Amino acid sequence: MQAEPETKAVDAIAEFQAGVTAALRSWHPLRTAVEGEWGGVEGVKKAEDLRANIFSHFDGSRTTPSMTLEELEDNLSIYMEEEFSVVLEDGSERQVADLIWRMYESCGRGDVSLARQVVASIETVVASQSAQKVVVQEDSDMDEDDDTPDISSAAAKEYAGGSLFGNQQSQTKPAADLAPPRQLGEPEPEKPTVELDDDGFATVPTRKGRRSKGQ
Repeated sequence: MQAEPETKAVDAIAEFQAGVTAALRSWHPLRTAVEGEWGGVEGVKKAEDLRANIFSHFDGSRTTPSMTLEELEDNLSIYMEEEFSVVLEDGSERQVADLIWRMYESCGRGDVSLARQVVASIETVVASQSAQKVVVQEDSDMDEDDDTPDISSAAAKEYAGGSLFGNQQSQTKPAADLAPPRQLGEPEPEKPTVELDDDGFATVPTRKGRRSKGQ
């Protein structure tokens, strides 16, 4: 009997993470930025890092997450601007943040209906590839749709662990050369300064090679 509450908690956080995955997958500015490679060749990785950072702040270990709703809104906006050069003017970061917050609260109470509804609705829209706006369907509409995915318990964990944007592999740099993941709320790293000589030209350091004995 002692294991039952723990099992429910694990299921609830998996359902929440599936809902976050669906919400980010349908967020038009993020999807457009990734598909257009506005964040460079690492755009897909940056989107995955954003999701991982949200998971770390909303991990189910506490009733109140380590980031407030207002901080989540601000950090979503800042992340999009600094990582994808996208200035959000449509207020969509507030909608996404509010949805994430409400799903976290409801899943924390053991009510996963909102998270499941978000996944079902958004996946239907993504599959159709014709809708311009995500609309949460009524329960009766979802029951009549044969294409609605069955996101429940074990399926939610698999869904949350899947790629945000299918099998897109635009990243070309070797993993060893990539910078460590950017943390949500972490300031953008400073760019290195370039030293100029008296004539205003940048100094390019030369690399001296070792000469062989025969030279």
